Amino acid sequence: MGLFLKLINMNTSIQLVNKFNLQPGDRVVVPKSQWQFVQHHALYLGYDDFGNHYMCENVIGVGVRLVKVKEFFNGVNKVTRIEKYAGNNYDRKIVVQKALSKLGQPYNLINYNCESFVNDVLIMKAHSNQVMNAFGLLALILIIGVLFKNN
Repeated sequence: MGLFLKLINMNTSIQLVNKFNLQPGDRVVVPKSQWQFVQHHALYLGYDDFGNHYMCENVIGVGVRLVKVKEFFNGVNKVTRIEKYAGNNYDRKIVVQKALSKLGQPYNLINYNCESFVNDVLIMKAHSNQVMNAFGLLALILIIGVLFKNN
């Protein structure tokens, strides 16, 4: 019975990988809520010798971790986008190694969130457009508040 369930789980992962045509180094972006204001970023890393397919993500309260593809997609109703990695097979191996070297690194909303982690691995620059946009919006709100307060 255990082997049967394992085969079902592996089959689900393979179906997901095939559905999105995932290859190591591809960025997967999914909404964190139904309103889709905040997006969760993760990397597909490929599969191990046992056929388990893995994602690497940075999660609040956990940090950078590996999760099986089926676990990552569990509860996901929509995929915002898949960003295909443009490198060759050697480059993909380097990306996987770099992602694995980050395992356990702590999550930080401002300095090292899920988007920062993926950017760090893919382009060697840990930054988050979502954080920058939030700061920009906050600055705009403050400026408008000051302007209205002075009138």
